[in-house]
Amino acid sequence: AVDFNRRNYEKYLLNINKYPELARSLSSLIHIYAKSLFLAFMNAGNDPPHHYLEEAERLMRDHENCDDIQAYASNTPLLCGILIAQRKYDEAKQILSPCLEKVQRVLGDSHDLTTVLLQIEGMIRSHF
Repeated sequence: AVDFNRRNYEKYLLNINKYPELARSLSSLIHIYAKSLFLAFMNAGNDPPHHYLEEAERLMRDHENCDDIQAYASNTPLLCGILIAQRKYDEAKQILSPCLEKVQRVLGDSHDLTTVLLQIEGMIRSHF
């Protein structure tokens, strides 16, 4: 799945200049590719490919978008999971805190995304 998603991502990037309307879907494609890298790492067993986490983190950071609340709130758990897997708890907390505040303010405390972000906050807290 990782190789398939990488090829799709690379093809997409090549075609964005030719077809600018594709840029709207780039966030979804990046999320899918980064998630496949993260899951491949998590499911690798005793010798996980650490470069997958580094690539997934780079993708997510390079394409962060705080303006679109749904994308921001959906991508933050993945990025935090990637950082937690690398034991970068302080960085995960720095990314999670403003997102959680914004989601609580805009979507409310009972929204599903708020619940997910609060669970991740609890995971991060357990490492301090």
